[in-house]
Amino acid sequence: MNFDDGVHAAVEETAAEILGPWLPQVRAVTRRAPWDTVLAEPVELAVGDLLELATQDPAAGGSWELVLRTYRAYRAVLVYRLAHALLEHGGREGPAETLARRLSEQAKVETGVELHPAARIGPRFMVDHGYGTVVGETAVLGSDCYLLQGVVLGSIKIHNNPSSKRHPTLGDRVGVGAFASILGPVVIGDDVLIGAHAFIKHDVPDGACVSVLHQYQVVTGSAEVAVSGVEPAGVGRFLVHGAGLHDPELRVEQLTRDRSAQAAVLERASERLLVELPETVAAAETRLRLSGPGGSSVTVALPRARLARDAGGRHV
Repeated sequence: MNFDDGVHAAVEETAAEILGPWLPQVRAVTRRAPWDTVLAEPVELAVGDLLELATQDPAAGGSWELVLRTYRAYRAVLVYRLAHALLEHGGREGPAETLARRLSEQAKVETGVELHPAARIGPRFMVDHGYGTVVGETAVLGSDCYLLQGVVLGSIKIHNNPSSKRHPTLGDRVGVGAFASILGPVVIGDDVLIGAHAFIKHDVPDGACVSVLHQYQVVTGSAEVAVSGVEPAGVGRFLVHGAGLHDPELRVEQLTRDRSAQAAVLERASERLLVELPETVAAAETRLRLSGPGGSSVTVALPRARLARDAGGRHV
């Protein structure tokens, strides 16, 4: 794909158009730095964002002009680049933060995409479709990240969150499907693919694929083990359905928030396991990890409602 130097001029022109109504405030915030100096880095990054989206999105037909003139999600990314640069020039307190936030809030209204200007986002960042996508203040994204619509990189609590690091960190080349939520200061490794509607509050290792089938799954390594579903089979017992489950060297562990323990395999077949957890857990989250002898693993979330009973014999 051939791109001429006109793309830089076009992005710079669009950036100047966005900042035009705010020019007096921009001058004050940047301490009268030369216009070219203020725009140089955000425009360079925005050009990379533009060209990558034009290349990756087949609907763009390879046309950066089409993306620049019509894609509202790209405009949100461009405004983020400018607002972030203003914070870098003027600092996090006072007029710079006010101006950056006003730009971001205006872009949110116009595009439906909310990218906090203090978030740190690497080169070639892409938001496709994008409506409802939110990236929080302390989020960090590596290079070549791709977010679809409705993605939330947010904090755990609804309110009264700490002012410290509270949003996710994404590595390089992370793709996040529509309406996925990644919450808290978790770390998502490089080359991770997160499927639509996934809900993540734990770290995800490099190269993993997180998908929502019948339950949350994190898959690493080859496909020697596969899980298609999990169903309760009594208190503390679960039937695991899938493939490659017959290997006697298959390791099954119960994972809770702060530890792991070996689970007992009561019955074993190629497409089904009956497992018993070493301990019952009431309120805490728990997951089951199946690790094959070749190094691959599948981690699945378990329904909490059938893990334990309270003193009255009710499921909790």
